[in-house]
Amino acid sequence: MIHPNLKDSITIHHIVFTILDLNETEQFYTKIFGPSLYSNANTAMYQVGQTMLIFIQKEQENQAVKTFNPSNIGLEHLAFGLKNLEELQEVEKVLTINNIQNSGIHTDTSSKKEKIWLNDPSNIRIEFYL
Repeated sequence: MIHPNLKDSITIHHIVFTILDLNETEQFYTKIFGPSLYSNANTAMYQVGQTMLIFIQKEQENQAVKTFNPSNIGLEHLAFGLKNLEELQEVEKVLTINNIQNSGIHTDTSSKKEKIWLNDPSNIRIEFYL
């Protein structure tokens, strides 16, 4: 087992997503997090806290699979942690200003904490969560 001190200092450096349309994805995440740190014809990278979000567009061999399905093995959703309700309200304001469809602030039935959820252009579920 990793020593508890080391475990407490580990962060998530990056998460890589395979997406359907890089242009739509970059427009979407830029509205929320600002310009990408890097992009080319098939990749865009964003810095969120200490974590890099990397989006890569690849040609799908099975074109019948066009959308993300959270019921499949793999990523169910990605949640960004916020410290207080004021920060969550700021995120909601940004989403509203940019016409990004979302759930609005509501209380999670399990944790009893406030959150907002939305889907990105590849239908990947993301949350902003207290």
